[in-house]
Amino acid sequence: MQQIAALADPRSGSGSELAGCPRLDTVGPVPLPLTVGDREIVASWYVAVPSRPPHGRAEPNEHISVIAFESQVRRTELPLVRIHSTCFTGDVLGSLRCDCGPQLQSALRQVSESTAGGMIVYMAAHEGRGIGLWSKAAAYLLQDEGLDTYEANRALGFQDDERDFRHAASLIHHLLGGGGFRLLTNNPDKVAQMRDLGLRDVVQQEHVVGVGARNCRYINAKREHGHSIPASALGSFLVR
Repeated sequence: MQQIAALADPRSGSGSELAGCPRLDTVGPVPLPLTVGDREIVASWYVAVPSRPPHGRAEPNEHISVIAFESQVRRTELPLVRIHSTCFTGDVLGSLRCDCGPQLQSALRQVSESTAGGMIVYMAAHEGRGIGLWSKAAAYLLQDEGLDTYEANRALGFQDDERDFRHAASLIHHLLGGGGFRLLTNNPDKVAQMRDLGLRDVVQQEHVVGVGARNCRYINAKREHGHSIPASALGSFLVR
């Protein structure tokens, strides 16, 4: 087992740790054969959990998975990284209420094909932007009554976004050795949080996929709350 000790700021000269990020225990790399599109590839799988006392046990929903793909040629560009929040309905069931499933599949394809390599960081505790599956279901019912995704979360007593990206930042910094990377996201706040946590040379890369009639209102709400989603991406589905 490999331990990532976080907490010293790399800007102070540590180089392998991030300020304010809890310690993580990791296991890996584990060779993981995958089918992506029509290709069979082998990725490196890591699983991390927040460190516990010697006899403590980690909570199952606190784990973070990393699927890493090595560079296939001499690196001429920054590695490609996707931080993906778990979505049972989208990722597993293929729900059309959101764009999460298509984003995950697109990320797997893009990162695995990147000549610079990269990784997908899958955050198990991020269901419903951090409110959990039970509350997400309640939020869906509120959305069906006319609230948008943010209004529904607030009606349940939550912030617009309850997610904590410190664990993701710590893992990315550790596995990339503190170097820069391209972050596959439409959310500028996610980029800002990575930079605020001490990661250097974070470049945002657009990731608009999976737009349809059943999720256009959801995607447009994210656009109105600052996500980098051009109106042209919604096309005839744009909510006006």
